[in-house]
This record gives sequence, C-alpha cells and structure tokens, in this order.
Amino acid sequence: MIGEFLLRLAVALPIVLLLAVASLWAVRRGWLRLPGANGPGPSGFPAFGKGRILARPVDGTGLELVATRGIQPGIQLLLLRHAGQELLVGVSPQGLALLSAQPLPVAASSTDKGDGA
Repeated sequence: MIGEFLLRLAVALPIVLLLAVASLWAVRRGWLRLPGANGPGPSGFPAFGKGRILARPVDGTGLELVATRGIQPGIQLLLLRHAGQELLVGVSPQGLALLSAQPLPVAASSTDKGDGA
C-alpha cells in the first residue's frame, strides 16, 4: 500500500512541477496573461489585458488611458487622451511609436440642443 502511494507520488510530482514551471515561463514570456494582472508586461509597459476599456487618468498628468489591445505577445496598441487629442500609440520591445493623433470628437448632443425646428 505504501509502496503504491510512493510510486504514484514519484510519477505525479515531477509532472506537476514541470507543468508549473512551464506555466510560469509562458507568463514571463508574455504568452499567457494572469486574470487581473496589472503589472508590467513583457515590453515593460503596463499590461492591462486584451481589448479592455479603461478610461482612467494616469498619474494626474492629464494623460488618460482609454483602451488597450494586445496584438501579439509583447506588442500592444494604446488609445490615449491628452491635451484635447486622441493618440494611438504602438508599444513593442523596441520602443513606442505614435501611429495617429486626432482631435477629440465633439459630442453631437451638445451641438443639437434647442432649436426644435
């Protein structure tokens, strides 16, 4: 009985440890994301998940992170708002690139108030 238990333990324990090490390695490489992980991603820039809408200010600088989208492991698109503009920024291990800058859209409800005719 004890011999059977030790045999099962000797077979199962290395398999479980191998799976744990492989999972941690995949997370470190950016192939897997832990749910709710807001720490730095593989590129050193915050990894907020794939396609999550955030709309929150960053560090009180007037910079607002609106949305992120993961393209490949370590490569992301960020939609930022700053100084009346929406900025589309690409993030990769090689650095940052400004892909597009456009003025903020004017809300249609603020222009159509009142005349009723």
